Amino acid sequence: MAKFQLYTIVAPCFIILVCLSGMETGGKFTWLQRDRFDEIVGKYINAIKGHNCAPRSKADMMMRDDIVTQIPKANELLSKVFYSNRSVLVHMHNMALNRAFFMSYILQRMNSTEDYSIQPNLHYLYMSVTADINANPYAINGSSIVFDKDVYYPNWLTNLDFNKTIPLFGVKGWRKDNTFAQGNFIREPNRRVVQCQDIGAGNNKNYTHDGYKMNPWYDFWLPDLDGQEDKSNKFTYSVGIRYSNVTGKFIKEDFDVFNFFGPNLPSQSEKDIGKMPVRFTVPYFDCGKSNTWKVSAVAPIVDFFPRYSNYTHMRRQRFVGVITMDTDFMKIDFNPCGVSAGNPGPSYLAGVARCKDHTGCKAKSGKGYGRGGYICHCKGKYVYPMDIQGPYDGKLIEMSTNEERANSFNCIRGDHYRVLPIVDQNADVTVEFGVANINTRKKRSLLSINETDSVHYGSEKHGKVEIRERETVKETIKVEFEQNQKKKEKKKRKKRTTDYGDRSEFDQMRFDRMIRIFRQKVSINKDNCKSVPASSLNLPGDAAYDVENQFKYQGATALRLSHFLSIFLETVQITDNFGNLRGGGRLHQDHLFGEVLANVMGDHRILSSGIFFEPYIFENTDGTAKELFGPYAFKDRGVAKAIDMAGLPRKYIFEDWYQNIKQSWETNTAKLKKHKMNQLVRSDAKGTSSIKFEYYPIGYYAPKYEDGLWSHPKFKCDGMTDNWVMTYSIPFFRRDYVAKKNKFAGVVTVDVPLDNLEINQCPMAFSVANAFKNTARCHKSTKCKMIPGYKYSRGAYRCDCKQGYEYQFADGKNFIEGSLVELEYEKKVKGLFSRFDSLVCRVQGGATAVAVNYFSVLIGMIVSLMMSR
Repeated sequence: MAKFQLYTIVAPCFIILVCLSGMETGGKFTWLQRDRFDEIVGKYINAIKGHNCAPRSKADMMMRDDIVTQIPKANELLSKVFYSNRSVLVHMHNMALNRAFFMSYILQRMNSTEDYSIQPNLHYLYMSVTADINANPYAINGSSIVFDKDVYYPNWLTNLDFNKTIPLFGVKGWRKDNTFAQGNFIREPNRRVVQCQDIGAGNNKNYTHDGYKMNPWYDFWLPDLDGQEDKSNKFTYSVGIRYSNVTGKFIKEDFDVFNFFGPNLPSQSEKDIGKMPVRFTVPYFDCGKSNTWKVSAVAPIVDFFPRYSNYTHMRRQRFVGVITMDTDFMKIDFNPCGVSAGNPGPSYLAGVARCKDHTGCKAKSGKGYGRGGYICHCKGKYVYPMDIQGPYDGKLIEMSTNEERANSFNCIRGDHYRVLPIVDQNADVTVEFGVANINTRKKRSLLSINETDSVHYGSEKHGKVEIRERETVKETIKVEFEQNQKKKEKKKRKKRTTDYGDRSEFDQMRFDRMIRIFRQKVSINKDNCKSVPASSLNLPGDAAYDVENQFKYQGATALRLSHFLSIFLETVQITDNFGNLRGGGRLHQDHLFGEVLANVMGDHRILSSGIFFEPYIFENTDGTAKELFGPYAFKDRGVAKAIDMAGLPRKYIFEDWYQNIKQSWETNTAKLKKHKMNQLVRSDAKGTSSIKFEYYPIGYYAPKYEDGLWSHPKFKCDGMTDNWVMTYSIPFFRRDYVAKKNKFAGVVTVDVPLDNLEINQCPMAFSVANAFKNTARCHKSTKCKMIPGYKYSRGAYRCDCKQGYEYQFADGKNFIEGSLVELEYEKKVKGLFSRFDSLVCRVQGGATAVAVNYFSVLIGMIVSLMMSR
């Protein structure tokens, strides 16, 4: 009978369990509705591939113009914070501008018959776009130098008369997938192979035609036939150069000033996107080339046209071509949150995040075009359940079942929120004391806010101290503060921590060291730097924590130049000739002055840049070798200037940054990675077809970004930079054909401003070399998190409530600003009215939302019934 009763209980429960197990868990997630993200995937990304793109129309291969948003603009780079999810677009912007400045400068600088043969030749242009791509393996996947119809004068075609143009010419490079390439035995792409082609040759070569499917960049500035808006679309730049022919001496003391026309320089108030020097294309499919969806940053090349004419009154500054920098559309982050101040519209993909109503949305970086690139955090007056460590990850939300969606990812409504006290001399503020005995209050300020202390505004409650008595209150605080200070002095060399941000002696020493670093940095300037000891011009290396990440793309600019010099010096021989294609040649000093000038003009975060050759490596056009050659560009009150560092009394080869690099690479180049350039050139002057270059592929060895060195912060007191900087140094190499190996040839440098570095005061491991770590004054109920966008300043962090705690103030936030914490702590130390002790998170209260687990309930029922029997 007992067995029968047990079965009658277990059997129905088992049936119910089986039925519930079939609900939703193995079925479709019906709550996931098709949205705009799926529309883009279905209409473009999945529909168009390399094998079926040829018959598609141009409109089918171009997306909407509101897919990629928060595009960098040139006149906003100094005034607007661009976060990490837009750092690649900013770098593309700067690199396009860099190459546009170089091409505009060099074409106008060498716009004479005498300079025709030494202008950048075919090798130079192909190797330039290759260096753009190989030096940026995860940011730039394509680069182009494209000229308009009948404006390019080739100095590398031997069967074309002087002062003649060719119909079309454009060097386009893109990263090639070498997974199945010969010699790649591990069958993994290494991102070190570039395919280069003259797109003005072969079939489908007229990229100026509207029917050309991959030219959304052409109509931005080309063709430039109307001169009505030359003054508003082009800008005159002035550069100064000091040359040196003898080591330790300049040719003359003054700068040779050269003016040239370049991309526009819009005002801060300019809103017209057409006036910007760099513009971005819509996402488009690069059919027949890389066969991927691309977004390009485009900048114009300016030159006088026609060239080599004595009739100068007939010439005008004209857009003769464009520079493009491409990146994969699938790698660009988008913001799936709703349109807001942090996500301004129009944005076609705004609002596709799946956060619940009581949670706010925040985009995450590094997710590309994919689902789940966001987090959902509790809005003001809502908290996470006690057993949940927020925020909720968007990727987990996107994978949740119907049941999980309904019962999870919730926030609980809080209650009894307060307002921080506001102290103002003109405000009617009163302070109520619940406890009058001062001596019983040992570990907190007299005006700390807790259950018995409260702040009221303009009220008349019993037992208040009116504002007219504030001086007496402040005096009492001062006495108490002095007593506490005496007690603290007796506890020297012992660890002393309290709930309100005071530290151990070691951490206090670190905080004092941080203050000394700030004071030292502020006290040195260009007016007194020559009169202070040399040691005062240097800061410890840990004061530049995270420079290698925050200035990665400025370092990549130096790396790009290192790659270009390495491929040229390793593969180009002076007397090379290939039938109707003239090869070989030397690097000219004006080429390299133009390169370093373009570095500082194209990126406002690069204060100076230089190329420093080993002795007797650089050769003049007549074949004579210079003992030293070091073109170095810098900004002087907004104007780019350059000097040959060989003309200075002290030789640059004795500087620390040069010696450190040389010692690492002079005798051992085994760490260098091999890169390749697959080069297709035109068969004749008309571009009838594209053929492989005689040397196909061209291989060269070059360093990677991690091979460079960042210096400690120092004040560069040289009469040129005169600022606190950090220097990135990277080597370049040449081919020794006698020894049949590559050798160290020199160093490329960039200097970046210390003022643009963002510091991190949050707790870190002992081994982390950060001068400012563990100096944040977050309460023990909170955890510290760095706030990006604040440049070399204290308080650039926030204090988020830990699990089990909740934010207690009704001010629309859910965190405490580090700047407020720092300010209130300083007031507390000085004995002033302070809210420091109020800046805490309270223990979480209220109900805890727990999702119902039917399986656990049923199993519990069965077990309990069986045990009861």
